[in-house]
Amino acid sequence: MVRAQKRADRFRALAENAVMYFVVDPDKEVAPQQAALVWQRLWEMRDLTPICAVMPANVTSACPLLPDETANALHVASLTQVPAGTAWVSLELDLVEYLRRDAGIRYGRLEQDLRALVAEGERRHDETRWEDDEQQADSNNNRRLSVFVRGWGDLVLLREREPLALETLRELESLADRMRTILIEESRVAAAESGYCPAHDIAGARVLRHGREMNARWRRAVMDNGLRHRNLLTLSPWDVFPRGEPADFRYMNLLPIVRMAHSVSMQRDVDISCWDARDFKAFHERVSAILRSVSDLPLVARQV
Repeated sequence: MVRAQKRADRFRALAENAVMYFVVDPDKEVAPQQAALVWQRLWEMRDLTPICAVMPANVTSACPLLPDETANALHVASLTQVPAGTAWVSLELDLVEYLRRDAGIRYGRLEQDLRALVAEGERRHDETRWEDDEQQADSNNNRRLSVFVRGWGDLVLLREREPLALETLRELESLADRMRTILIEESRVAAAESGYCPAHDIAGARVLRHGREMNARWRRAVMDNGLRHRNLLTLSPWDVFPRGEPADFRYMNLLPIVRMAHSVSMQRDVDISCWDARDFKAFHERVSAILRSVSDLPLVARQV
């Protein structure tokens, strides 16, 4: 009886935390009337809490030796698109907290906190007991982190930058690249102390069958590129808009920074009541094009 009650409580908790998500692929050929109806329904349901519109996406690895993975599920805590059955530790950082009064950025403190988040994620992986064996195995093999960096649009607004200017986009891309590099460096430090994630051995199993020379090359590549964590940086395309402001289409010019992420969240904290279904569709089409441009890169451009 007690066991049955615990099972019922667990199912109730899962139901309360459930999210219904719709995968929308702007590239898929659909009759115009049907497509318009789908987008209109998604637009009408945009503010229903358990419902989320997502797009086909891949999860990329911070290590060039590990292949991309199809993101066919949703991590409820951060609405991040992830491979099914995977185990993620979610951490969050808000860029607004690092803005000085003179509009500069406290880079020293930012770097310190990013490195601390990697250490915190490592601790949580060690301490968490995952719901099933599949997730536990994934945690052991991949040590996935979702360091969700937020506040990009707020940063542009508070620094009084022009969102349509190419220079503004380049500044954000440079900042995102700098943060990603810090996370990778810290993961490499963790790998030196505790070992790289076993996913490298799984990926290298095929290589090791091709003789001693290939074995030696792979080992050298792992020594040079191996990380403790397969994934690190998470960004949301909705975060290019300032929070607390009606979503201004000019900020869509900043969407390319999403290409810097290893995983993509669809969490939205911006007011889009000034939009209509066509604007909603246009936003998702642009995000889809950006994500597809990352997925379509030649393999040689993404791996060693």
